[in-house]
Amino acid sequence: MTGPILRYITYWPVNLVFVLLSYLLSPALAALSLLTGPRLPGILQWFSTLDADLDGGIGQGVKGYHADLTGWRLWWQRTCWICRNPAHGWQSRLLGMPASGTIIIEQQISEAPKNQWYVMETAKGRFFCFKRDQPLFGGFYLKIWLGWVNKAYDGQNHHYAFQIAPKRTKT
Repeated sequence: MTGPILRYITYWPVNLVFVLLSYLLSPALAALSLLTGPRLPGILQWFSTLDADLDGGIGQGVKGYHADLTGWRLWWQRTCWICRNPAHGWQSRLLGMPASGTIIIEQQISEAPKNQWYVMETAKGRFFCFKRDQPLFGGFYLKIWLGWVNKAYDGQNHHYAFQIAPKRTKT
């Protein structure tokens, strides 16, 4: 298991650069999208999600995302979407593991608190996924995702994940 962990740690600085660039460029990328449409052109799409356009929150039913916005409000909503999903394209295409031929070697899931652990293998090698919902206080929990996401959202790659974020308790 040393190989995947070493690869994960090696990718972390590059991932951090892409995520920070996504945050910094999000206002300009959202402004460009007002001219080009909800899907960023070419490689710029890598600053957002590959499985949804910049209006993805609408189609996915994310609370607070609206279909009838224009102008500044649409620009802000798209800026927020990029910041909510920073660099997912880079994390999938550049840092990701191929989905084709993925075999789950090990899977452990517990419910209280919710933990998920996967070890998977492809022709490119072994990789892992760790997810935990750590209960906090006042209806919040800490969402922790490390490794490569066990689901290939774009159908091609398991994207690199480094996410530690507070969330409201699921209902």
